[in-house]
Amino acid sequence: MFNEEDMDKLLLAGRIARTVRQAVPRMVVQGASVLGICEWVESEIARMGGKPAFPCNVSINEVGAHYTSPPSDATVVPDGALVKVDLGVHIDGFIADTAVTVSVGSEYEDMVRAVEIALERGVQAVRVGGKIGEVGPIVEKTIRSMGYKPIRNLTGHQIEQYTIHSGLSIPNVSGAETTGKFQPWSVYAIEPFATLPRAEGEVIEREPGNILHLMKLKRPKSEPQRGAYDEIYRRFRTLPFARRWVASIGEGVRGLLAEKALYEYPVLVEASGMPIAQAEHTVITTDRESIVTT
Repeated sequence: MFNEEDMDKLLLAGRIARTVRQAVPRMVVQGASVLGICEWVESEIARMGGKPAFPCNVSINEVGAHYTSPPSDATVVPDGALVKVDLGVHIDGFIADTAVTVSVGSEYEDMVRAVEIALERGVQAVRVGGKIGEVGPIVEKTIRSMGYKPIRNLTGHQIEQYTIHSGLSIPNVSGAETTGKFQPWSVYAIEPFATLPRAEGEVIEREPGNILHLMKLKRPKSEPQRGAYDEIYRRFRTLPFARRWVASIGEGVRGLLAEKALYEYPVLVEASGMPIAQAEHTVITTDRESIVTT
């Protein structure tokens, strides 16, 4: 929940996120460094007066989410790829979350268009008092009508201050057990994903993708974990952060992981190895209307 005084921060975060997202396609070209893309996105957010709400995700082909570059990442964008760039901006913890898929000479430009249209229609279903469960059937029907399949276990989500995923999911398929209505003074991310009709249509977990966040808000007793905890909480609170952002406190990070004070996100990959497209916007609701901030 937010109030009218927070509105300016949410709208500013959205403007920054939208501006950076619109510039992403010119950076995502064959041979481009994935680390370079991540660092460019994050530096642009800072240059415009925001902070990254999470590390820039650059997910290629069958990777659906949760990959950001480690330090010295040598990965480059291959020809014929679908590249998802997911970025977030926050102002004092008030977040905008958005994503775009870039086709780098791939044969799947129609699939990119499918998620963009599904996003547009899904966003239109966000209204105060509207049923959350209405979004999934709209998204699924749109994606299937264009010859593709939605990813059934990737969803949109509610957002709260300093919390990207606040616990409420917004499915992208019909038949999901979803109750509740869109509430006033709330923030939601609508986030369709699509794959090929012959694909499994779900993601599975692979190795960690270099993104972490604090799980236990309890200061450790021992060093260097205590120093690492203090720095992480001061810089990020409960927002996700990249390993490369905390390379100088690597020993403390390893200690916090061993104590399960940190969670490391696994990379999410389409189960049958098929390519995925994604699109995302953030929507805020007031007591009168819904506003797309990104």
